Amino acid sequence: MTDAQIDTFGLHILCIDDSRAQLALYKSQLEGMYRVTAALTYQEAVACLSSSPPDLIILDMEMPQVKGLEFLDILRYTPNYAGIPVIIVSGDERPEDIKQAFIRGAEDYVRKPYDPEELSLRIARLFRLILGPRKAKAESESISAGKAQDLLVRSLADLASARDNEGTRHLERMGPYCAVLARNAAKTAKYRPSIHGDFVERIEQMAKLHDIGKVNVPDYVLHNPEALHGKEFELIKKHTADGSRTVDMIRLSFPDYGFLDFAHDIILYHHENWDGTGYPEGKSGNGIPVSARIVALADVFDAVTTKRVFREARSFEEGAAIVESESGKRLDPDLVEVFTLSLPELREIYERLSD
Repeated sequence: MTDAQIDTFGLHILCIDDSRAQLALYKSQLEGMYRVTAALTYQEAVACLSSSPPDLIILDMEMPQVKGLEFLDILRYTPNYAGIPVIIVSGDERPEDIKQAFIRGAEDYVRKPYDPEELSLRIARLFRLILGPRKAKAESESISAGKAQDLLVRSLADLASARDNEGTRHLERMGPYCAVLARNAAKTAKYRPSIHGDFVERIEQMAKLHDIGKVNVPDYVLHNPEALHGKEFELIKKHTADGSRTVDMIRLSFPDYGFLDFAHDIILYHHENWDGTGYPEGKSGNGIPVSARIVALADVFDAVTTKRVFREARSFEEGAAIVESESGKRLDPDLVEVFTLSLPELREIYERLSD
């Protein structure tokens, strides 16, 4: 495959760097040969990965909060993105960091300041060696709208799973838990008007995206063996707003994907409390979307019944008691009643998807 043929394939490069000047430089150097997308933050990067997956990623090593190597790990643990080649570009010349870049799956490492022609040659070489047959095959396959939506949700869910800070089946359980709670809540007079149509199906799909914003939380916080306080807790709290911004960016590319609005509410508000003491906006009571209230309840239950690095898992019965003790405080009291009536169904999920 020649360099001229590469151009005819219209290959897409995603450049991730926290410097606007560097991103402008990439565009000036590479546009005309390739389609170039620039991402200043990981929210923008995730939105691009989900809406228009690139053929190659150029990744800065020294990004704020989550370093380039951590993001490389996220990509490698996300099936839909694990095969995208990554070139690390960095001013870091420490041998251990360069070695780690290759150990974690980078295809190449380029030191700053770099020769633009050399970078172009390295990119062309990667495309010749890795991507030619794959790209030709991909462009010969058509994807239905329904399949494209499923692929988008699955990709986001996989990214969220890559940041599941305990390596548990937490996100697997969240969907079924929320589906049971929503289905049973729909049988009550209070929730029947708001839980209808495809609500149950959507919440089962979207609940697993609730922590997608943790892509922007550094490893040292996610893997902290102690309860979080101060600055670290503030970083964790940002995952709700960061995650909702990510799906909002994706929504701009897919105006017909109304289900992303449903995901937005879950992601942004699942840490709001019934009594108004939650975050990020301090919403309370019925001012919190029903979908977020259901996810919040399931999240509390699964959190306390899952082993963490700083504590052992509580039993199913202890977890249920903790949920009931939060009625009217963190959790919607009417949904807590639904939860109590749903315990037999929830236990089946708890046992089937146990860690």
